[in-house]
Amino acid sequence: MRKLPLLLASTWFATLAAAAEFSGPNADVLKIAYSFKDGGQYNQAWKGSGVPEEITFKGERILAAGEGGTYCCGYTFAVVMQAAEARGLLKDKAVEQIRKFQKEWYGATDADKEKLVTFAAKNLDIGREIPFDEAKPGDFCQFWRGKSGHSVIFLSWIKENGEKIGMRYRSSQGATDGIGDRTEYFKPVHGQKDPLNPKRTYFCRLN
Repeated sequence: MRKLPLLLASTWFATLAAAAEFSGPNADVLKIAYSFKDGGQYNQAWKGSGVPEEITFKGERILAAGEGGTYCCGYTFAVVMQAAEARGLLKDKAVEQIRKFQKEWYGATDADKEKLVTFAAKNLDIGREIPFDEAKPGDFCQFWRGKSGHSVIFLSWIKENGEKIGMRYRSSQGATDGIGDRTEYFKPVHGQKDPLNPKRTYFCRLN
């Protein structure tokens, strides 16, 4: 088996342990996140819904199952809908509210194109923004690099000498050909040419 660098190896085993235990305030979110199998193809064209399965609410279809694979906000939307329904956060919501929530989650409105998941969850009153340093596994996250962004589920920090240099997350992306776990960095280290911007990294936790 190919040997991993020590830093990445320890992160990999920690991620496996977290996935197995599903502990903490977001244990249910993590369990749902890992209920979707890895892979499944990445929809690079961003056509269609991008969700791994049909999303319905109160008997109404919100999104058809994605064709040609998933993409990031489609995957995280599928997870947040399952988690929010299981927690009873949507029982008093109307179908039109959920349709609006989906559009805001995707950044498809003029109301917000920066925080996306945090804005959408706060606007529907089912979640709250979490400070950068207080993020926990299973929080939803929208981050930006220099020119692109990503909707993900936070798994863990990557640290060197006590400093946060990156993060491990679960989402859908080309690097994993669909759903999978990935590590990215806040500095041009470990081969990353377009680092994440910590000042444009936003976390959201469901109520």
